[in-house]
Order: sequence, then structure tokens, then C-alpha cells
Amino acid sequence: MVEPARDVDGVEVVAIGARDPQRAAAFAERLNLPVAGDYDTVLSHPDIDLVYLALPPVVHAEWAVRALEAGKHVLCEKPLSANEAGARRIAEVAAANGRRAFVGFHYRLHGFTQRLLEVIASGVLGTVRDVEIDFSIPHFVVKPGNIRLDGDLAGGAVMDVGCYAADLLRAAWGEPEVVSATAQLYADDPRIDLQTDAVLQLPGGVPARVRSSFIGDDTGSMSLRVVGSDASLEATSVIVPQWGAALTVTAGDRVLIQERAAEGENSYARQLEHLVTVLRDGSPSLLDADRAVGTMRVVDDIYRAAGLQPR
Repeated sequence: MVEPARDVDGVEVVAIGARDPQRAAAFAERLNLPVAGDYDTVLSHPDIDLVYLALPPVVHAEWAVRALEAGKHVLCEKPLSANEAGARRIAEVAAANGRRAFVGFHYRLHGFTQRLLEVIASGVLGTVRDVEIDFSIPHFVVKPGNIRLDGDLAGGAVMDVGCYAADLLRAAWGEPEVVSATAQLYADDPRIDLQTDAVLQLPGGVPARVRSSFIGDDTGSMSLRVVGSDASLEATSVIVPQWGAALTVTAGDRVLIQERAAEGENSYARQLEHLVTVLRDGSPSLLDADRAVGTMRVVDDIYRAAGLQPR
């Protein structure tokens, strides 16, 4: 977040806060930030308009509420909170205090994602018959000691990458309903799903199969596949389009669309540009907390369907 901010007009990173002020100071020195301290150092700073919460999901609601009540706008690292209830509280406190709260689904602001959603909505696929999302992190990335494997911190594969899938389904097709789910659990903490496979139903009865995984193969996957009556679509690197995302639409042997993400475009910079705009003019945002509540409903329902408790 710090490096892209340096390329965005209207954004200046003023301060960094951590539980341990010495860690914050080391971070500030490494990235040449002017102020470092604890969390309250950030919340009380008079020049700060927006606080970015890069914390584990289990404490998002607590610190988002504190920031909002301190008069700051808030950008939460995804997902917005540990569960639907926490997300709803963030949205309600933002409204009560006349502030804005956002969820960091940065990929939504990238030109590739906007083009992807445009193609899906265009009708080129005909009647959509099947949707498959595979968001799998390579097996060697999330190792013991990683916060994503800690049930006390609201970890798990659906929380980490499945929330992107829920957000994407809602953006493209509307509100899904969870039909079923199965989870492969982490032996050292059975509250944690290493991999969850869920079946959802989109509006109109269209089935959507979603895999969220920490145990993908050596290359992992960030793919979306859509089968329609007239054509099929495949998109890669959906979560981070700047990593070489590609979009292909085929009808039999014919390639109807073949495009790649523009080189040099950064989803985190686009997210910051978007926030500058909506905070200046008060316009709605697709990252608004009240919208993100619905994504956490889907996440909670997937966990329930897999026999796990929402975070």
C-alpha cells in the first residue's frame, strides 16, 4: 500500500502504527515515513483522513469502530471483518459518525476486472449454464506460523481467498445462495480450513462451484471459468490482475475475445485513486462497507455448510 501511494495524486502516507512501537519505527525508517508509534498515534493524528487496517480479520471491527469514532475514514484489508455481524457493525458505525468505511477488494478497481465484468454482462456468452472459480494458493506459501492458520485470528482459506470469490460472484451475477460445502481441515487447528469446496446457486438457478485453498499445486490458481449457451469464458490471475491476467472467450474453435491486463497498471494504485475520488465527491463506492456485509454473509454460510462455525 505504501509504495503505490507514492504514485497517486492526493495521497500521502503520514504514519504507521503497530502494537510494538519499535516495529512501527523500523517500518517507518525502511520506507521513509514521517510518523511511527502505536495504534493510538495513528488514530489521534490530526492530519490523517483515512486509516488502512492491515490487521487480522478478527480485530477489524474493534479497530475500525475506534477509527471511525475518532473521525477517520477506514479502509479494511479484506475481508471487511471476521463475520457478517462484525461487518454490519462497521457499516453502522460509519453511517452513525458520518464517515466512510471500505473493504480492500483492490482487484475490483483494475481495468482488467472492469473489462471482465463488462464481457460477462454483454450477453456474448448467451445463457450462463455453469460457473467455476478456483482460487488456490500454492501449497508451499501458507506454512505453520502464518496468521492464516490461526483460528484465534479468524484464519482459513475461505476467509483469505474465498471472500474474493464471493465478492466476484455478487458483482457479476447478484446474490448467491450456498447449497453445500466440504472442508479439508488443518490438523494443528481444526477450526481452520486448508481447502473448502462449495457449491452455490446464482440467480436463475445457475450453479457455481468455488474452491478456496491453501494447498494448491506448485503454480496455484486464480481462475474463473464460465460456460454459456453461445460461448465460454476463462480468466486468469483474477485476484491480482497485474500478475499477467488473461481473458479468453471462445465459441467452439473460434476465439471471440483474447485480451491481457495492461502492463504497468496496479490494482492498489487504482484503489487509492478511487478512494480519493469518492471521499472528495461523496459518491457511492463498490468498496463501501454496507455492500461488503453481503459478502461476509456468503462467507459465513459457506462455513456453516461445511460444518464449521463462522469466524
